[in-house]
Amino acid sequence: MFFARSIQGTPGLLFVKVKNIMKNLFISAVAVIAFHFTAIPGNATVIDFEEITAPYSGNSLNSKGYNFFNDCGTPSLCILHRDIGDPKNADVDGETLAHSYSRTTTTLTRIDGNAFDLTSIDFADFINFYVPQNIQLVGTYDLGGTISQVISLSPILGFETFIFNWQGLIQVTWVEITGNMLQLDNVVVNASAQQQGQGQGQGQGQQTAVDISAPPSFILLMLGLSGLLLMRIFRKNNKIP
Repeated sequence: MFFARSIQGTPGLLFVKVKNIMKNLFISAVAVIAFHFTAIPGNATVIDFEEITAPYSGNSLNSKGYNFFNDCGTPSLCILHRDIGDPKNADVDGETLAHSYSRTTTTLTRIDGNAFDLTSIDFADFINFYVPQNIQLVGTYDLGGTISQVISLSPILGFETFIFNWQGLIQVTWVEITGNMLQLDNVVVNASAQQQGQGQGQGQGQQTAVDISAPPSFILLMLGLSGLLLMRIFRKNNKIP
């Protein structure tokens, strides 16, 4: 009862507090979603493996002008192709690429040998079954030097998108350092317009990859919008200008 009387006695103060909270939620949600949808350049190439319609296994795969090479000990089985309908496929509506050997290194390069930018990659565990793991990625600059980052997969179903925005690369490699094997999809790359390196040595060039999860962003936005609606109703009912 005391709490109820206190609220009724200070509608203006309560409104200001609620308004500030909801405003911050709304701004945060908009910022996260805006980053998610603007992080991909307009002229980017999205390697989604959808053109691979026949079963595939091997140690090297070309797609959309880029090559994926895995150094496992059994070349015919290093990389596998997951089809639509495969229960182990983390992309229920599409095709994905999977590493069938753990602790092996996959290298991404342009087929023509030129530099490129890496915007993001979707990663999931090999069998799409709540397996957490850590992956180390290393980008090699066209002009020398490297940049590295360790990312962590959450124990969830489906893919997680990791934003890198590394520019001026001649290759990117990744390897599992914990967990077992991987699958990947939606590798967003772009022909590089920049040359970087020399001063970007390993250790100096470390960046933090951003793990973007669409559902939490959407929920955050809905909370913000709901809060704004509640504020309007509260403001009207209490005749707050």
